[in-house]
Amino acid sequence: MSATITPRTKLISQIRLLLGGQMVEVELDAEHYDLAIDMAVERVRQRTTGGVEESHIFFTMQPDVDVYTMPDEVQEVEKLYRRGVGANSTGGTNFDPFEAAFSNIYLLQAGRTGGLATWDFFAQYQETIGRVFGSELNFMWEPSTHKLSLVRRPKAEEDVLAKVWMRKPTDIILTDDYTGPWVRDFALAKCKQMLGEARSKFPSGLPGPGGSITLNGNELKQDATAEMERLEQELLNFVTGRDGIPFRIGYM
Repeated sequence: MSATITPRTKLISQIRLLLGGQMVEVELDAEHYDLAIDMAVERVRQRTTGGVEESHIFFTMQPDVDVYTMPDEVQEVEKLYRRGVGANSTGGTNFDPFEAAFSNIYLLQAGRTGGLATWDFFAQYQETIGRVFGSELNFMWEPSTHKLSLVRRPKAEEDVLAKVWMRKPTDIILTDDYTGPWVRDFALAKCKQMLGEARSKFPSGLPGPGGSITLNGNELKQDATAEMERLEQELLNFVTGRDGIPFRIGYM
């Protein structure tokens, strides 16, 4: 029975072939390929948004508890959404245009009783009231410990929706149409660098039946360095197909 081909094993096979495997002996072990792939994936997660995906998480605020631990997959918490408008309510006066009867009358009989402008005014009013009376939750996020600290002390149990950025699984990064090729090229460059380090330990070559055999350690290291510099520039040019640099106001 053949072993299951995973994205990692497929990538390792590609790297081995690109290094000349099955034609010449490649002196890398499985640990070297795994290390090269892990370093490439870490680079994607560190330098691009291709290593994360937008998601939502529900959690329940408890009375007098202002620190919560998010799952390890959470990289960033962007915003918290409450159910209610009041400061400590568990329900609240939420405005739903599809359930409120009077809003349906406004929409269906816009020429006589109201219109979309009235609904828009009410939505703006609700947003202002929410900012004044605690609809929005201020918080502090610590990525290294995955601790979410609320800048208030909850008085009642309440369900909260958190908009978060989750860490993509490694297999998804390896098979992505944008990040996958970049990871393959960077891992290949890392493998060349490791091979070059090993082969450059014998600058005078190895003895052979026809004389001394010269190894290409220095050439491999030079190729690897140039390739990694090119790939780093690709990250700056957003070749991975992700978000660009946002507009910023003020000093960096």
